[in-house]
Amino acid sequence: MEKPVTTISRRAFAEGALAMLASTGSKAMAATNAAQPIDEGSFVAINGVQQWITVRGADRRNPVLLWIHGGPGIAMSGQAALFFDWERHFTIVQWDQPGGGATAAKSLGNPGELSIERYVRDTIAVAEWSCRRLGARKLVVMGISWGTLLGLELAHRRPDLVAAYVGTGQIVSGPKGARLGYEMALADARDRGDHAAVAELEKAGPPPYATFEGFITRQKYVNPPGQKPSAEEAEAIEAAGKLLAQPPPPGARYLGPKAPTAEAVQAFLTTQRAMFAETAAWDAETRVGLRFDMPMFFFQGADDRNTPTPLVRDFAARVRAPVTKLVVIPHAGHATVVFHDVLLELLDANVRPLVVHAAAPLDRATRT
Repeated sequence: MEKPVTTISRRAFAEGALAMLASTGSKAMAATNAAQPIDEGSFVAINGVQQWITVRGADRRNPVLLWIHGGPGIAMSGQAALFFDWERHFTIVQWDQPGGGATAAKSLGNPGELSIERYVRDTIAVAEWSCRRLGARKLVVMGISWGTLLGLELAHRRPDLVAAYVGTGQIVSGPKGARLGYEMALADARDRGDHAAVAELEKAGPPPYATFEGFITRQKYVNPPGQKPSAEEAEAIEAAGKLLAQPPPPGARYLGPKAPTAEAVQAFLTTQRAMFAETAAWDAETRVGLRFDMPMFFFQGADDRNTPTPLVRDFAARVRAPVTKLVVIPHAGHATVVFHDVLLELLDANVRPLVVHAAAPLDRATRT
């Protein structure tokens, strides 16, 4: 008996083929639209020195943000928990600078040249590496405290790498900022009747400081707890402490090697001692000027005594850039990072819409 022959019309065949193509296309589109997370931590040769860099984000197609930590010597890659929410909106690159964090642990006792010029060269090299690694044309460059000095130098020297600049705890003028911060701290101590603080500050005297000890005394009283934090800042500091006290996620790759505590503290003090005088003499207008080729943002704590907000307000008013914006964060001091949720809101509202294409990867391929 002959087997029955199944026939299909051309129209039915075409309809079936189109349906199959549509199904395949939707699956490909779904795969294309799926998030592409990235989580890396490794030593990278930066100008011939192995330095720790982490890259984290929920989707590597997001704009890339290079976070430049303060200090120098206060690396923050191990504090990635503060930026977990940021990682849904940006790919965050953190770099442990020489003299701090895992970079210091690897080269303990031998940080190499410690100068502004060396740090700026390394900052540029890290920015170039970040663009190559993530396939981005440009980066959002965000510095805090000392990191704002490096960020402004980067924006000035290599505008081709910077989609937008964001400074928080912004250094404007070492000489003017040191003096104004000292005067504000002394007035605060007198207002609250803190006789011990007044005595210490008066003994150190106003800047500039010939000795590291005088510098450290000023620093003690322009940051909490020497500077009494607002109730809101105290709450934010406590919340950040609890967040950082939680165990890291299993297999967290952002945790680089650590030096023993005593050696890490010594590395920090060595770095600070080597850099305090040169940093205290640095002036933004003299070094980098007032004209920039990218949007410029300043998210500044209202109560900042370390890098006084009045100077930032004046600087921002005179900067000439495609966009210039100053936002003063109420109740915040110098360590605005404890208000990390507020900073993310400001980034999303002001910065991300301007850089969503400029600071995003050119393609989805992983770069090496």
